[in-house]
Amino acid sequence: MLPDVRVILFTGKGGVGKTSVAAATSVLSSQMGHGTLIMSTDAAHSLSDAFDMNIRPEPTEINKKLWGVEIDINEQVGRHWGAIHDFLTQFLKHRGFDSIIADELAIMPGMEEIFSLLAVRHYAEDERFNTIIIDCAPTADTARLLAIPDIAQWYMEKVFHIERKIVKTIRPFAKRIIDTPLPTERVFDSVEILYQSILGVRDLLVDRTRTTIRMVVNPEKMVIKEAQRAYTFLSLFDFGIDAVVVNRLLPEKIKDPFYDKWKEIQAEHMAFIHESFMPLPILTVHFWDEEIIGYDLLSKMAKEIYNKKDPTKILHKEKPINIYPSDGHYVMEMPLPFARREDMETWINEDELVIKFKNFKRNIILPRSLAKRELYKAELKDRTLKLFFEGETNA
Repeated sequence: MLPDVRVILFTGKGGVGKTSVAAATSVLSSQMGHGTLIMSTDAAHSLSDAFDMNIRPEPTEINKKLWGVEIDINEQVGRHWGAIHDFLTQFLKHRGFDSIIADELAIMPGMEEIFSLLAVRHYAEDERFNTIIIDCAPTADTARLLAIPDIAQWYMEKVFHIERKIVKTIRPFAKRIIDTPLPTERVFDSVEILYQSILGVRDLLVDRTRTTIRMVVNPEKMVIKEAQRAYTFLSLFDFGIDAVVVNRLLPEKIKDPFYDKWKEIQAEHMAFIHESFMPLPILTVHFWDEEIIGYDLLSKMAKEIYNKKDPTKILHKEKPINIYPSDGHYVMEMPLPFARREDMETWINEDELVIKFKNFKRNIILPRSLAKRELYKAELKDRTLKLFFEGETNA
């Protein structure tokens, strides 16, 4: 059973002020009476800097009803990666690596993201917190973070059990022929436990009644373009996006002619943001004349962003993947804003629908009603990908 907790993730291009916006949101959430935890999934933590205090790897009290945590990967390794880490270290040492190097390499790329996911689920079950706010890593790392459950599911369903049977079969013979260590049943058990934990996090993250993502942008062309790509990716993986926060808008009160051109450019970009992300709510905050550091300034920033609204409310509900019968066939549709036809590929592989968007790929296990039907047409129209499957609707 999923915990009754509200989860809000903040993502955006590096340098847009994402940490400040996330921290400000956590302050306002706690002031409205919600037990709030703000945590960072970025390897380069900056929450301590935002609050101007030392935030530890365990929940650190910041103020009334507000805690912060910066994840320590070394502590998480022991909790979730012990048996697997020991095997990989042993294997690498056998291949000639120095002990220290082997120990480091046994923590593979992406481990920070996996452990961050597991920490979200862990803290979601803590009764002190009914709101968890996550300061994510920059956009590309967030994409990798949120794709982990789908990748893990594909590996476990398509590869893991076959791999386990093969290793179990050859292990007695391999010991006589080679002295390279093979994974034990304990290692495979650890992988399976880790996978089940990741699946539990996925259920929480894609539950639109609990979890949404807010995108932080500046009124700059490159930043907006990256946000558009992230929006498409997140939609592809069926995550709920409920708002865009535009940070660092030049205030109207600035009258210096030097800034007139910049204000014109920002106005053009704001119009483009509204046009691009509609019907998402667009929240704004001006460019302050001082660094937003410390609880009090973060509180003022939050009040400007949310304008008396409760920041924990779901600000927009987008429709997830939808399947429906139409004129003797089935239609499967999903919103994919900003995707272009030339960037998309779709095909069926047995019971999987594969959707490729640029460098991202998602494997969707089809429901029985579609798995045995032929995909005969795909179209991208009005910000929505529609896939048409043959077959009578009463089949």
